[in-house]
Amino acid sequence: MIGYKAKDALQNGWVISETAFDARYLAKFETIFSQGNGYMGLRAATEESYAGERRNLFVAGTFNRFANQEVTELPNAADMLQLDIRLNGIPFHLEKGMIHSYRRELDLRQGELRRDIVWEDGQGAQFKLCFRRFVSMSNLHLLGMRVEITPLTQPAEISIVSGINGQMTNSGAQHFLEGERRIFEKELLQLTAVTSQSNMEFVHTSAHQLYRRGTRLQAYPSPSMERRKVRLTYRVQADAGETISLDKIASVHTSIDADWTGEQNGRPPLAEFARDNLLAAACKGYDQLFEDHAQAWQRRWESTGIEIGSSDDFDQLSIRFAQYHLAIMTPAHDSRFSIGAKGLTGEGYKGHVFWDTEIFILPYFLYTEPGTARKLAEYRYHTLNGARKNALDRGYRGAMYPWESAVTGEEETPEWGPVDVVTGTPTYIWTGKIEQHITADVAYGAWHYYQATGDQEYMDRYGYEIVMETATFWASRLEWNEEKQRYHITDVIGPDEYKEHVSNNAYTNYMAYWNIKKAIECTRRLMQTGNEVYTRLEQKLSLNERLKEWEEKAQRIYLPQPDAESLLIPQDDTYLELQVIDLEKYRNQEQVASILADYSMTQLSDIQVSKQADILVLFYLLEDWFSKEVKAANWHYYEPKTLHDSSLSLSTHSLLACDVHDLDLAYEMFAKAARIDLGTNMHSCDEGIHAASIGGIWKAAIMGFGGVRSWEGMLRLNPMLPNAWERLSFPLYWQGVRLQVTVTRDQLVVERISSEANAGSDLREMNILIHGRPYALKDQLIINSF
Repeated sequence: MIGYKAKDALQNGWVISETAFDARYLAKFETIFSQGNGYMGLRAATEESYAGERRNLFVAGTFNRFANQEVTELPNAADMLQLDIRLNGIPFHLEKGMIHSYRRELDLRQGELRRDIVWEDGQGAQFKLCFRRFVSMSNLHLLGMRVEITPLTQPAEISIVSGINGQMTNSGAQHFLEGERRIFEKELLQLTAVTSQSNMEFVHTSAHQLYRRGTRLQAYPSPSMERRKVRLTYRVQADAGETISLDKIASVHTSIDADWTGEQNGRPPLAEFARDNLLAAACKGYDQLFEDHAQAWQRRWESTGIEIGSSDDFDQLSIRFAQYHLAIMTPAHDSRFSIGAKGLTGEGYKGHVFWDTEIFILPYFLYTEPGTARKLAEYRYHTLNGARKNALDRGYRGAMYPWESAVTGEEETPEWGPVDVVTGTPTYIWTGKIEQHITADVAYGAWHYYQATGDQEYMDRYGYEIVMETATFWASRLEWNEEKQRYHITDVIGPDEYKEHVSNNAYTNYMAYWNIKKAIECTRRLMQTGNEVYTRLEQKLSLNERLKEWEEKAQRIYLPQPDAESLLIPQDDTYLELQVIDLEKYRNQEQVASILADYSMTQLSDIQVSKQADILVLFYLLEDWFSKEVKAANWHYYEPKTLHDSSLSLSTHSLLACDVHDLDLAYEMFAKAARIDLGTNMHSCDEGIHAASIGGIWKAAIMGFGGVRSWEGMLRLNPMLPNAWERLSFPLYWQGVRLQVTVTRDQLVVERISSEANAGSDLREMNILIHGRPYALKDQLIINSF
């Protein structure tokens, strides 16, 4: 059903295939075969339609609210892929007739989706059908598709209906008001629509070209229109062995596109602008457009490619799969937008942005594509005013980032979720109210970006203000405990979402403390310089006054300490006192979250069980704050109580298992994490890709086995390959310098490849810590028996 080998063995490691058709598993392949370019994401529904399919086309940043009582979401745009194909009047459909051969595959090298079928209708006539599709990496607005149909046993009349269908919904919610429908020059279609609440205009345009044996036909398709639909019907006779092909080049433009809003003077209407752009592209033809797209992918792989020499070829495929999806989900073109928890591959989580971006995805771009990392870091500045409003609405000061974010930065978490197994009513979702550690996570992401890139201009314009406003939130959020004479943080949810309404969650307290201490450090640094940045921020934020509050409160924040004997740090005030139950059943589960069939969220709060890594995440975010002994003791206590019911958890634990030198377990967890979406569980990703887990696969490989870490401006390499691997080679950007790191069993090679302008061109030496020892890199370091 799902295959990991290419038809040509030389292409292994690049191709994922669907080797047989089964309509029960439509959603699996729609997700993992998704295509995109960061501007738009196209879910991989088949050209012909099936019950249960999910046809999704999303454009980054185009949020809309269907009704006042609902939260905003990415609207499902018009479908331009569906084809109604009739062969001798019989509808082509894989649940009818007979399938003689079938293969659909995603080629990660060019992001091309291909499907080849030999199908026999109920009358005994056989046909070969080949479908190709791409979403352009060279032109963000374009997508292309080609269908080739060859009668094999007898002549046939071929009918193809192609159009633009604006009747799409988000699980029943229609986000668009109908606009204009037009047909130009017989073969060019256009449909416009406007979102119902956010008032964003969408323009969908498509051009068609029909061919017989490679020669373009002068076609006269029959036009038709319905409500929110515009279509063309092609009819052509074909002899046995004769191939008829239809190329369709389509585009999406919106009224918030940067390349549209930036041209204020003398610009034509958006529909005309989109039409002119599509016609110019279509004149190149499908093959040239695909070649441009393929070359863009080739350049990307040349600069970001990772090589894994493993006894299991799946490891190499999985890292490329992760990099592919990181590329297609990330709006690198526009810093106003960020990455949703399902990327642009499905309706899950409504396109909202979580802490996933800063903690699980941003590191990939920091160390691989720092220009894109800057866009992601800027997004949180664009939403800073929304975070300020969140804080004010809750009675706090500064900026409180939302658990789920869209464009404005205001809270977008729904209030109600799945059924409570005890009460039979929907579960109230508390994360939007009390999972507040994301505010410190955002500040950490901004600082991590600065440390990895040395981008002072970013800090001056954006980063300092984020760090200071988030610190101010924490200062106002702290609660004085008279008995303990300490500041506490009560009634929160930490990263472990099976524990609601806890006090002094260690992760939250430590990250809040880090946030305030970093604001103090930044403010004092700026005060010493006395430059324009300090003057501006002092006038805007009253830094001197805030500094006094930060320093006073930082000294008295309660930070849970390791027990003198066990070295355990309590996850929160009560975790270590809760009931202990046998978790073996749930840790060996085939489906995640099976414990929720036996316990309600309220009951889980009384059991020593964790959904995902919580306090353990601190051990790599703030790794120098904890001894190796403390890390090991807490690892061995908390990991057995963790069910990994969040897709964030396995990759995190894989990385941390490297830190406690349990490489066998680290590799086992890496392998499981790599299979969350790509594995043989045929319903694991029905709602869309697990974006944070995709970022986590890279983290487990490069930050775990590759040992890449950084702390306060110092790059560290602590590589340790698992037994299954003989070699790991990867690119690494550090403060404007591109490195290539290669790890084998007995050697580490670090090569300096290039430097960006801001890193200087004098090839000055770079200081690196390798397994705790300092080294100076100028051109190349070769370390044997490390």
